Amino acid sequence: MSDVQLLVHLCSTDDDQHHYDLFVKRFLPDVQIHCCRVCTVRKLDNHVGQQIAHETFERVRKYKSYTREGSKVPDDRKAILCYLKRISTRLFNDHHNIEKRKDIIHKSYFDDILQAASEAVDVKALKNKKDVAMFIYGKLNKKEQAVVLKDIEYKKHQKYLPDDVTATLATELNVMPDTIRKIRARAIEKIKTAINEVNKN
Repeated sequence: MSDVQLLVHLCSTDDDQHHYDLFVKRFLPDVQIHCCRVCTVRKLDNHVGQQIAHETFERVRKYKSYTREGSKVPDDRKAILCYLKRISTRLFNDHHNIEKRKDIIHKSYFDDILQAASEAVDVKALKNKKDVAMFIYGKLNKKEQAVVLKDIEYKKHQKYLPDDVTATLATELNVMPDTIRKIRARAIEKIKTAINEVNKN
């Protein structure tokens, strides 16, 4: 399957895990190099670029907006890379805008639980929030729980986990640093699914 055929198929179906994994395998190295260069120019830590590289593919999968006709670049692979670079540039700009607003506290995924709980501050409401949090936390395996806890610990102060924290966590879980990001993405999807389940009840 050609690069364009792969991306078009990825953007045309929800049953996309195999094609998504294959697309990431083909293009992630180039996007990581691009993001690393942007970090150098913008004087950002490399971990920001690594995370944005992965978020770029998550955006592709989420919005499924690619059409070959929308690009004037004749070479298929270069056209796709231009598309991915545009997405990453928007993510870098988002990061810059967030950093400018130093007083903003980043929300963690578990803040969404508040929607599923009563707004009244009483014992029953607090117990409800705790029960919901434990229900959602229980949906994760041990590695996912460890990554989510570390992510929440740093989420209120910065958007991305620092490289040294990711490296330490990878050592503790006996995985590669890049695997931490995959575990994090998988955990977030589980949390979102569980939150939706709670909100429907």
